[in-house]
Amino acid sequence: MESFKTYLQTQGKSQSTIRHYVNHVSDFLAWLDRDNTTLESATAKEVTGYLNYLQQKGQSNDTRALRLTAINHLFNFEIDQGNRIVHPSKHLKIRGKQQNKLYPVLTRAQLESIYLDYAIPVADDQRSNRNWFKGYLLGKKRNKVILGLMIYQGITTTEMEKIELNDLDLRAGTLHIKGSRKSNERTLELKPGQIMDLMEYQFQTRPEILRYYSDPTNALFLSLPKSGVTTTKDGFQIWKGLKAELTACYPFFVGFQQLRVSVIVGWLNRFNLREVQYMAGHRYVSSTEKYLLHQVEDLQADIDKFHPMG
Repeated sequence: MESFKTYLQTQGKSQSTIRHYVNHVSDFLAWLDRDNTTLESATAKEVTGYLNYLQQKGQSNDTRALRLTAINHLFNFEIDQGNRIVHPSKHLKIRGKQQNKLYPVLTRAQLESIYLDYAIPVADDQRSNRNWFKGYLLGKKRNKVILGLMIYQGITTTEMEKIELNDLDLRAGTLHIKGSRKSNERTLELKPGQIMDLMEYQFQTRPEILRYYSDPTNALFLSLPKSGVTTTKDGFQIWKGLKAELTACYPFFVGFQQLRVSVIVGWLNRFNLREVQYMAGHRYVSSTEKYLLHQVEDLQADIDKFHPMG
């Protein structure tokens, strides 16, 4: 395995990608060993049998495709070492694999620049005498907190809308995210720099926004009405304006899903798969494994390998 790791390094793979490939290959070798089949004698029949075995275990097509990629790298390594001539799984493909949208992954510096550079007007701004300025200032303070939760905790827009006051524990420095039909609940640690912004929002900014509401609400994040008074039934009116702001300021910004993808890919470089699964709120580890696709440096080459299997 050490030689295989070195080979993957020469192919320009990241340490996280290498770790996952080695795990997948080890599982495949253990499966071959059950029938006393050596790697040198393995054929397309054995590889297909292994993929069918994974399917019977409930593995998704996406997960099997990822494991097939790791196996293909193993056979490329074997050929490179002169241990075999024919690549048995080169032409195997996974049929029915979902084609995931691949987002340009932002670096940690790019993510943090979105949060740290998000400007909040000062109270004595030259526009402060305008009728709309107060609401504009409150919205900016709220958006700063929201961006922090997206960039440091990877929270989705849907989850953001469901966060309530009692989910935030400033004393413990944590935020609880409720589970849903598609995601697991989790409690995430806040960064020290976020706590002050959240404290100001909870005890100063939010009560000011709440004055625009005719109905009581426990929602942590509140929309601001365009005019007059709003109610909790008016819906969540934050994302369109915030997305327009970010698009205008950052040419590399694609959308909020891109932020989450970038955060999760960053986690995969620092934590193991199960830890990332928890932090991301994924019900199944296969959902987390899909983000490994974004880790591959030679993106087009890997896209070419993920065609449906025939």
